[in-house]
Amino acid sequence: MSALLPPSLRLAQAVGIMTSAFLSGTLIAQISSRPTVHEKSEQMLTRMAGGVLAVSYGFVPSMSQAPNTLLVREWQTAYGRGVAAAPPLALISTFCYFYLSYNLSFTLNHHKGEMYALAAIATGSIVPFTLVCMKTVNGKLNSKVEKSKGLHRSEEMNESKDKKGDSSQELLNRWAVLNFTRGLLPFAGACLGFYASFFMTS
Repeated sequence: MSALLPPSLRLAQAVGIMTSAFLSGTLIAQISSRPTVHEKSEQMLTRMAGGVLAVSYGFVPSMSQAPNTLLVREWQTAYGRGVAAAPPLALISTFCYFYLSYNLSFTLNHHKGEMYALAAIATGSIVPFTLVCMKTVNGKLNSKVEKSKGLHRSEEMNESKDKKGDSSQELLNRWAVLNFTRGLLPFAGACLGFYASFFMTS
């Protein structure tokens, strides 16, 4: 039981669960501090301090009516904040879970250790998922950002020559689905860590 664990392991439990939960959708990735035509939506998201999941279900729908120039720039802001915040949080949470797993694997609590190992793998997999599964859509959206330079945010980029499925809105919708899927990984880690900490007896 967690009450019988030394303070270092109890601290690792708390930090691991909180950071993976925050990473999934609670306290990271405030969308933008700069006012835009969608300022009300962004202020709502800032108050929520929405994370990976909140970006997909808060930020993306709020931008669906924006000019494509503004849309890709706001995506770049959200993406940049995620790049700065997500890897350190994933690293901290993954380290805590592996620390718990290592210290419990050769004790009577070895089943807990196995569960923490699964939590570590689930949370840490957010990084390879981003690098492998989201590389293409991130690259295309970054290209759109470059193309939008020199245009006012209220202007529309000419996307008539883009392939089907490669418009700014379609790319953002695809990114939102992938981003939501990515957010489920640390969410699973948080659930596994919580279960191991409070529901497993040995």
